Amino acid sequence: MLALGLVVLSVVVNPQRALACDCTGISTRRALAQSDAAFVGTVLRIDEVGSRDGRRADIRFAVQRVFKGTVYAEQVVASAPDPAACGLTPQPGSNWVIFAVDAVEGTGSSAVYRLRTTVCSGNLPTSSPPQILGAGSEPQPGASDREERATGTDATLTRGLIIAGIGGLGLLALIAIGLGYLWRPGRNRSP
Repeated sequence: MLALGLVVLSVVVNPQRALACDCTGISTRRALAQSDAAFVGTVLRIDEVGSRDGRRADIRFAVQRVFKGTVYAEQVVASAPDPAACGLTPQPGSNWVIFAVDAVEGTGSSAVYRLRTTVCSGNLPTSSPPQILGAGSEPQPGASDREERATGTDATLTRGLIIAGIGGLGLLALIAIGLGYLWRPGRNRSP
């Protein structure tokens, strides 16, 4: 009886938020239908990015074949950083068939478009894709995060050009006002 009381007391005194990933397995056909991108690749490395609620794991793959969507030869796929939050946590060097959806990571001007997956997405730890996926195609050359940086650079450049254009128009307006003041009608031009 005393042991039961201690267990109940420890639960009441030390409540911890329980995180658990609960998903049912899905067929490869359904995983393919629900994904925006599907490919087979080898995990190169995993980088943890962000802090607190914005944490994620960026999984970098060397892609061999693409079965759906736009996928690069070196593809970064975001996931939750731990299995309790349904994050995919593969080992570097392991081979996977990945099913991912298009997602926006981050907020505001730091938001980036990238692929995202979870343990519930139907990913398969294998280098031999199921026949249902077909023969696939070659991945796009380059790395997906280079495309993200290029998009970010384009946005920064566009913002800079807009600011410079507005500043230039303001300067032209000041010059026009100044010239209008100097050459206004009725002004006595002789000293």
